[in-house]
Amino acid sequence: MLNARLVEKGKQFDLDALAQQGIVTHGNALEHLADLTRRGLTEDRVTYFKQQLDLLAGFRGDVGVSRDGAKALTQDEGLARSEGKTLSRAVREALRIVLKDGPVAGVTLDQFALHGNTLQTTPEVLAHLSALAPKLIPLDDQLARFFEGQKASELVKAAWQRLRDADAVQEKTRADLPSETLALLELKGRVLDLIEEINGVARIAFEGRSEVRAKFNKDLLYRGRRARKAAPAAPPVA
Repeated sequence: MLNARLVEKGKQFDLDALAQQGIVTHGNALEHLADLTRRGLTEDRVTYFKQQLDLLAGFRGDVGVSRDGAKALTQDEGLARSEGKTLSRAVREALRIVLKDGPVAGVTLDQFALHGNTLQTTPEVLAHLSALAPKLIPLDDQLARFFEGQKASELVKAAWQRLRDADAVQEKTRADLPSETLALLELKGRVLDLIEEINGVARIAFEGRSEVRAKFNKDLLYRGRRARKAAPAAPPVA
């Protein structure tokens, strides 16, 4: 049975970029294996990671896999999710300015804490935007100058609607995808999980050794994501 969490996670990054990042992370893990294993990363886990990378390489070479179908799941929804996160960051930056001297209209900066919401998945971003919009209504007048005179609460509502609509389309698309494509998305999510696990262990193992710690990142993934954006996204409108 497919792991829905991994399928969702596997939509985040391009197949080639993920494979390249995996190879680099695996190489770094082997280079620093002794230190990493002392901090909880087992050799079996690294071997398993290599097995998953080999499976990913097989998918890359299999012309029978509907890679376009997998990409279709990432594009519209991914763009809407990215725009929602970008808007959220802009709103929170504006809030820090407006509320720097204390509450305004009974609203405090603490009300906008993320409380552990990492804003990585579509459900997380949807929940965040849904909770954010009504909190902004009392401050719409104070925030308007940061958003070309528009109401921040309405911008956030619009961003939530776009993401919800895109997510609904992708859910329908996912239901129609061949099993091979779903398996690829799950595998991508598993590889990403392992990259993040190794990076987390490295942050523990190499505390105080910034030159080594810096090797364990997701730079290739984010670089690939930036490269796919041919032009900056248009600002959200109400």
